[in-house]
Amino acid sequence: MITLYLGPGLGAGAIITVIGIIVLVLITLFTFLWFPIKRYLKKRKK
Repeated sequence: MITLYLGPGLGAGAIITVIGIIVLVLITLFTFLWFPIKRYLKKRKK
């Protein structure tokens, strides 16, 4: 079995990529939920 030393930079880059994807998904969900809720609250105030 051959093992390669890829260095700490690859691990850090992978972790940052995963965190970035998770944040992107959360922001997308928040955006899709926030605007309809905001519209509903505006209608309810009137």
